[in-house]
Amino acid sequence: MSIEQRPPSTDSLATRAKVAVVVPATNTVVQPEMEAMRPAGVTNHVTRMRLPPRPYDDQEAYKQALRTEKGELEEALELVLLCEPHVVAHGHSIHSFRGDGEQALAEERRLEKLSGIPFVTPSRAVLAGLEAVGRPKRIAVLTPYWPPADEMIAAFFTACGYEVVHTHGLKSTGPTAVARFGAEQILQGFDTVDHPRAEALVHVGTNLPVSALTPAIEKRRGKPLIGVNVATYWLALRRLGITEPLPGMGLLAETH
Repeated sequence: MSIEQRPPSTDSLATRAKVAVVVPATNTVVQPEMEAMRPAGVTNHVTRMRLPPRPYDDQEAYKQALRTEKGELEEALELVLLCEPHVVAHGHSIHSFRGDGEQALAEERRLEKLSGIPFVTPSRAVLAGLEAVGRPKRIAVLTPYWPPADEMIAAFFTACGYEVVHTHGLKSTGPTAVARFGAEQILQGFDTVDHPRAEALVHVGTNLPVSALTPAIEKRRGKPLIGVNVATYWLALRRLGITEPLPGMGLLAETH
């Protein structure tokens, strides 16, 4: 697919940068979370992509969908790039955790070539976040997913040189249901996934509302948390040279 590329531009509100944000059509968390992180002079511009349903009640079909499903990312990009943004932050995580680090890098480069501007994928952002906090070798990963997705994510991090000491999926019964997990359920999820050997916590699953809870989770567990939405928006800004802290979003966003 060929997409029209335009030079990025500023405007009266976006005096520093415009951030294009691509989310699944069912996602209701990325947009408000990234808006809460937005610095002065930066504006966010959200576009939505269709995704086929993933059958959580048939684990074999669910596993197959993880390997093969393709959403309408290019079609969403075609629309949002018309507003002349400076960077794309992709608010859909699971596809970017297929394979290993080399595959993730190749996909990010493909999307950057297609877009003509920096493109931040969630898996690459989480890896960058882990590097920024000192590259802890042993991690525990919380997701809203079912075992096949948790296994795929663990395999990705293992291939990237991390030891995944524990994973825990909240087993959401559908994409919009992910956003209905409350703060106490999420805190309990991190209590469950944490492990004495884990040096850091990771969150994957962009519709799970974790970002604003990050400081509380880090204090409660005594470990850094690299959450997928915080990491993606943080890296999008950093790639534009915007380096001020993002208050209330935890260690990564506030100190790196």
